[in-house]
Amino acid sequence: MPVLTVSNLRHAFGTRVILDGATLSIEPGEKIGLVGRNGTGKTTLLSAIRGTLVADSGSVQVQKGVRVGYLGQHPNMEPGDTVRQTAERAFTRLHELHKELEQVYEAMATAEGRELDRLLNRQATLESEVANEGGYAVDHLIDGTLSGLGFTTEQFDQPAETLSGGEQGRLALARLLLERPGI
Repeated sequence: MPVLTVSNLRHAFGTRVILDGATLSIEPGEKIGLVGRNGTGKTTLLSAIRGTLVADSGSVQVQKGVRVGYLGQHPNMEPGDTVRQTAERAFTRLHELHKELEQVYEAMATAEGRELDRLLNRQATLESEVANEGGYAVDHLIDGTLSGLGFTTEQFDQPAETLSGGEQGRLALARLLLERPGI
């Protein structure tokens, strides 16, 4: 079963047709490259796959549970974030899950009967989601990924906006890798 299927995608900007009948399928484990001259529709196709552009016609189907990652040409950094904080933004969903789990624990302290059963079920679901999102070992993952991309431990506390353009690109790649996209 493909992780991505694009069928007969068509998109135009005004009278200029950029995509006309674009079709592709990516199977699990496949590695592909998208190359072409400027203005031939690479970014338009990727935007349709990411869901940030609605094509004029055709369809894009991403397998349920598969994350689509994208590394833009110009990295987005939050002002004031350090290198480490920028990389840690890959785990925003995990932090939200931890907060919700804490709320469930607090509610369980006074719950009874059906409400307690509902909270126990929610706890089990949340703990499973936490494990799928990286659990409690994200610090090690962040440090390993940053180090693997050439950042020194001294740079981890450096403001991200003070990095060179190339370093910011590597930092954006680190965040993307930590998000573990399937596509």
